[in-house]
Parts: sequence; C-alpha cells; structure tokens
Amino acid sequence: MITNNFSKKIINKEKIKICFVGVLSMDRASDRIFSKTFSYFLNKLDNCESILIDDISEKNTCDIAIFKKNFPIKKLKRIIKIKPNFLVGIINPSDNEKERLNIADFAIVGSVEEKAYYSKYLKCFIYPLIEEINKKYIKGIECRSKKVICYHGNKQHLDFININIENALKRLTREGYEFKAIYDYKKLGKCKKSFITKHIQWNQDTWLDEISNSTVGICPTTHYTGLLRNKLAKFIARKRILRNDYLLQFKNTSNASRAFIFHQLKIPVVAEIGGSFHHLLGDETAGFLCYSEESWYESISRLCEDNELNTRFSDKAFRLMKNLYDPIQWSQRFIVDIKYWLLNDKNK
Repeated sequence: MITNNFSKKIINKEKIKICFVGVLSMDRASDRIFSKTFSYFLNKLDNCESILIDDISEKNTCDIAIFKKNFPIKKLKRIIKIKPNFLVGIINPSDNEKERLNIADFAIVGSVEEKAYYSKYLKCFIYPLIEEINKKYIKGIECRSKKVICYHGNKQHLDFININIENALKRLTREGYEFKAIYDYKKLGKCKKSFITKHIQWNQDTWLDEISNSTVGICPTTHYTGLLRNKLAKFIARKRILRNDYLLQFKNTSNASRAFIFHQLKIPVVAEIGGSFHHLLGDETAGFLCYSEESWYESISRLCEDNELNTRFSDKAFRLMKNLYDPIQWSQRFIVDIKYWLLNDKNK
C-alpha cells in the first residue's frame, strides 16, 4: 500500500533539478541506462536540469534525488535526514529491501510488468532500458553471419528455459545452426545446455559487435526458478497435461530490453509470448512471438533462410523502436508525470 506523502516543497518549479546519486559502474545496465543515459536525455529538455554525483552535501539545491540501484541504505537514510525536502527516487526496487521501499517517494522501473508489481509499495515511473547504440554496429543481412542464433542477457534465462524452446534449439543446432550465448559466464559459470555451440563472455567493449554478427536474436522469458518448480513445469509441458493452457512464469522485473538491442542493431527477434515483447512484436510484422516447439523452430529457421523477410522485419522493428522508444519522449513523459503526481500531490 502506498503511504508516501509527496507534498514536499519544490524549489525549482519552472526547471526541475534532478541529481542521480551513486558511484556508477558502466558494466551494470541499471547504472548505464537508469542513471547515466537517463540523466543525459533529461538534460536535453528545457524544463529539467540533471547531474550525476557520487554523494550529496547540504548545499545541494536539487529538487529530486534518484539513487542508483543498491545505494547503501545507511547513507540513504543519512541523506534524507540532512535533506528532508528531497523527493527521493530509487532505481530497480526489490522485495528484499523493504526499508528502501518504505523511505522512498517513488521508483524508476523498466517495464509495465515491473510497474504493475511494485506499485503496491510506491509510485512507479517507467523509463525503458534503452541503450545508446553506435550506428557503426548496424549491418545488413548480407554482412552478417548465416544461420547464427544469438542470445544475450542473464544466464538464468538459459538455465530455466522453456522446454519447447530448448527442444527447438536442439533440433536447429543438430541441423548445423550455431547458437551463441553472450553472458557473464566468468562470474556465473557456464550454462550446461547442450544447444549452446558458443559461449561468449559479456564485455562492454565487444558485446554489441558480437550481437551484430548474428542472423536472428531470441528472447526467452520463462523463469521457472527452484528445482521442484522447474521439474514440475517441464513434466507438465512434456506430458501435455494442460493441453489448452499456456504455462508461463516470468520475473516481476521482466522487460523487453534484450529485444531492444536486437531491434536497434536491425536483427529480427523471436520472443516468448507474454509481457512487454507484445508492444513491438504483437502483430508479427516486425518479429515473431512463440510458445510451442514447432513455432520456435519454424520462426527461427524461416528468418535465417529468408533474407527478404529478415530485412523486412528488422527494418520495421528498427522504425518502431525509434518511434515508440525515443529516450527524449520518455524523459519528457517522466517530467510531466512527476509534475502531475508529485508536485500536485495527487496521490495522497
């Protein structure tokens, strides 16, 4: 239940001043996007001024302080005590940090799924996880490797992948397709799935080049955590116990950011049905949404074999991405929402 009171005094009503607080690491997506990139685009607005700072002093004149993910809670409480008039925002809230949820006024989240879940605790504003991509990485189908299926993201999505996707990928790799997985295996260990033909360590300097040299990108989202739950889900899927139902489970922080990278690099996407992927892929003119083994197999193989379709889908998704996920528009939307909900105290 939301209990925050947003009737704090705003000093700079015509041009809101925002500070993003915390020492940033560019290896972390939340730091890169929610702090550095978000701040950069807020500064392009006429009605906002944004800065990046490591810590806050009493002389700080900002109206809103947004704290990076995992900012130390003791330091956060000290800052709130020094500057009680700050509107306090947090990034990527977590159920494991109830104290942080209770003292913050609002949260920045990356998707509708995340907003729907965490809105029970506090006011949430969406800023999609839009990376800044250098155009030099964009290649036409004729310049990319053939029959290369690419995944990038968290190792867990591979460890707990839906059995339908796993079976489709096994068929494809037996037929000579390459499956490369880009993730932090040095930290998390290598995934043991047999369909992975190439493990690539995620590196900030090389990951976009690796992704751009692919034929099609895949975005699984099912997340059956826990040994018993994972075994039960696979048993139900194999035995077709729920013949007319979908069996899906995804994290409360699910988002379409993995697909965004592919879209920005003009690589067509095959994604698992459900969640934010529907926004760009729902009408199957810019990519495919799949559930069954056969739909995954057919969609991936078709995009690898049909260069014209591959190009048409990737061009359409690229245009949709530019129109629907313009970071300037989302930054302006944030300021409008902040003024409406926070400055006008509409959520008391």
